[in-house]
Amino acid sequence: MMHPQFKCNGCKRKTEFLWLDQLDMPEGFKAYQCMDCGAVGVKNIAEAIGLPDSSVARCTQCGSWQFLGTDCHTCALIGAK
Repeated sequence: MMHPQFKCNGCKRKTEFLWLDQLDMPEGFKAYQCMDCGAVGVKNIAEAIGLPDSSVARCTQCGSWQFLGTDCHTCALIGAK
């Protein structure tokens, strides 16, 4: 079973993560556990490795990655205008 790949905040490897779906997270974010080092953290799902460039872009307000055609989840979370 292939899991989403991200760069880990703990070990800095590009690796598979397990989603910790039992934790309640804001829209656009998921809690994860790194399958290499065991670190637990939160990721913006638009930061997944391997997403086509045509589906994501940097937010012009906060600089976070966002899916094209949707509002930025990071700006919504921090209340940026």
